Amino acid sequence: MIFSLLKLNKKTSAALAGIVIGAASLWALSLWQNIGAKELLRMLAAILAMLGGLALAAFCAVALLKLLIATLRRLI
Repeated sequence: MIFSLLKLNKKTSAALAGIVIGAASLWALSLWQNIGAKELLRMLAAILAMLGGLALAAFCAVALLKLLIATLRRLI
């Protein structure tokens, strides 16, 4: 809702909302388990790095499959 005021499209606002919800969840968990802010930021960075790695792996897999399909079409 607040992202509509910033004139962002739906996908970008959904991604930002997910990151904000994840950060808020980690913050609440850190308060509950008495985890410091430095540790919290390290966990958040690790989660974002993992998600980025998964997105990169998916992109590479799609690109590889498209190249294989294009190669097979040329051979046939």
